[in-house]
Amino acid sequence: MSGRVSGGAAPYPRGRAVVASVAVASAVLLAGCGAGAGGDGPPSQSVSAAAERERAAPAVASTPAGEVPELRETKTLPVSVPANDVLDEPATSAEVTLNRLRQADRIAQGEYLEPIVADPGTTFVCLEFRVRNTGDAEFDTGPLSRARWTGQDGETKQADLETSGNCVDLGFTEENLISEPHPRPGEFVEGTVLFAVSDEQDGLLEFSDGLERPLFTVKTTAAPR
Repeated sequence: MSGRVSGGAAPYPRGRAVVASVAVASAVLLAGCGAGAGGDGPPSQSVSAAAERERAAPAVASTPAGEVPELRETKTLPVSVPANDVLDEPATSAEVTLNRLRQADRIAQGEYLEPIVADPGTTFVCLEFRVRNTGDAEFDTGPLSRARWTGQDGETKQADLETSGNCVDLGFTEENLISEPHPRPGEFVEGTVLFAVSDEQDGLLEFSDGLERPLFTVKTTAAPR
């Protein structure tokens, strides 16, 4: 805004201008002295009281925007995948339950097969999912068979999907989620996926949709040392 004043009002005579200036300055000073909490104390006391109230107020915890939710054993999370106009794919949604979660370095494969054994420095993670379609279109369960693993130190890599074994001997369903049909609206499927991840540190398996938008994470734990 320009500092120039428009208009042609005649200036005060010099003596009147001085008196008017003094009167205005006095009014402003008196108003400032009366300001405060309820007008009953000097400004310094009001500021101190306000600061004290602010210090005494409890801190409000908030969830950071965009934080990826964690899915824990026996818990259910709603999952939504936006529509993809480029591929002409509709929006879909589901409730995903983690029925069971187990980690093991050796998993038996029945009476006539050799157990599968994890490579040194790795461990198997068995996950049994229940996926109930809550949307209006078929829900693709493919993203639940792909995961990115990230360790506490920031190391990240694609988790290895094990297709040569199953987790039946650990009490999991025999169905492999990869081979189950995608549930239509109102339907659900259950199936197990098996990953191999590092056992040298705690980490997170992160599941994402086809456009790499995170859906949820599952914790993995390091082997006892």
